[in-house]
Amino acid sequence: MTVTVETAVDAGAAGEPDGVGAPAVLDPAAAEHQELIERRAERHGIDAARRLAEAEDLADAVAAEITPDNTVDTYTMSWRVWTRFCTAAGLPEREGSRGRWWRS
Repeated sequence: MTVTVETAVDAGAAGEPDGVGAPAVLDPAAAEHQELIERRAERHGIDAARRLAEAEDLADAVAAEITPDNTVDTYTMSWRVWTRFCTAAGLPEREGSRGRWWRS
């Protein structure tokens, strides 16, 4: 069972008129989101996977609306510091471990 997220079309690709061409390549976050939707569809069915994706999209939209710009800027700067640290230390940026989260 496969569920796909529609992607934008690269207009004018290979000299074709607007709106015709190869699908645009998904960025890493979109590809990860697509993979999550497909896993959920296999476990819970297509309808549940779509509803969960819609709920997440709504949550993201609400968070974007209520998050001040300076908070986003601070998170962006913090992420850059983190990636530089990981590069210097030879560590993966997104690897989870016991030391990553506070244990309750």
